[in-house]
Amino acid sequence: MSPMSKVMVTLSQSELNRALVLQRVVDGHLAIREAALVLGLSERHTKRLKKKFLEHGAAGLAHGNRGRKPAHAIPDDVRKKVLQLAQTKYRGCNYTFLSELLSEYEGISLSPSSVRRILQSAGISSLRKHRPPKLHRRRQRKPQLGMLVLIDGSQHDWLEGRGPRLCLHAAIDDATGRILAGCFRLTEDFEGYRQMLLQLVTEHGIPLAIYSDRHTLFRSPKESGTSLEHQLLGQPRPLLQIGRILSELGIERIYAQSPQAKGRIERAFQTLQQRLLVELRLAGASCVDEANAVLKEFIPRYNERFAVPPAEAEPAFRPIPPHMRLEHIFCHKEHRKLNPGYTIHYGGQNYRL
Repeated sequence: MSPMSKVMVTLSQSELNRALVLQRVVDGHLAIREAALVLGLSERHTKRLKKKFLEHGAAGLAHGNRGRKPAHAIPDDVRKKVLQLAQTKYRGCNYTFLSELLSEYEGISLSPSSVRRILQSAGISSLRKHRPPKLHRRRQRKPQLGMLVLIDGSQHDWLEGRGPRLCLHAAIDDATGRILAGCFRLTEDFEGYRQMLLQLVTEHGIPLAIYSDRHTLFRSPKESGTSLEHQLLGQPRPLLQIGRILSELGIERIYAQSPQAKGRIERAFQTLQQRLLVELRLAGASCVDEANAVLKEFIPRYNERFAVPPAEAEPAFRPIPPHMRLEHIFCHKEHRKLNPGYTIHYGGQNYRL
């Protein structure tokens, strides 16, 4: 470099302050000890700065790495690939989930904060919604696995237009947040809950209580209207098919009194609508059977990632009694009166017994 060439050096405000103080030292207006007190540095370091200032002027106070690319900087081709994947293959993922997918499927190991910086620099914000301030105290989790199981259905465009809209029927343990059973159906219906409850009981046992909303699949409109006279006579309240199944299994039914009371399972569905949606997209699922196959593989990984240990290790699930035949419980039952001619009427048809 020729002696006449000029180099533009940008100094920070703190470096400019050091230059002003050191100039006063050079001019004889301040002693090294006084300059060290003003700058908040040791006298030894202040002497080193003075030497650089005398040799190179104010430019000598700039950090030596200024203008250099960090050795651990993310390569530009990796940045471009992350941006491209975030807007196509993995669109709709939040920073944490995208970081996990990049590591699992693309071999790109980046922390969520690195992913956040890359996307925010391109003007892409996370789709994760910030929770509003808590307006009520959350109910404490039950202490044992199987003490309370939350069930509900989530109607959503799970296949993103590749197939019909589906409803995810899920059972989630209150104590741990684990998905205990689940299945996809075209609509929220009796068959979906029948399959899901059968899977729950077969794989885990009989829970103590089921927590649901007041959907007419669970609770008949006539149930709350049973007269006092009928109750005093010991006549049972009318039960729908799901209620009958739970009653025959000896499971207590608890109904949510407000939408906020279902917050735990609703938050789980929000997470599933982000993560499971992408898993279905990556698998190319386009029908109910394919979606259920993906769900079966997804549930263990979800539980490993999000489930928490229960307060008590002993589960509350009850074993299925040897005399109980599940096929006689998990079915559709109808009550009919036998006519004098030993016939019954069902579905617009008469049947002779």
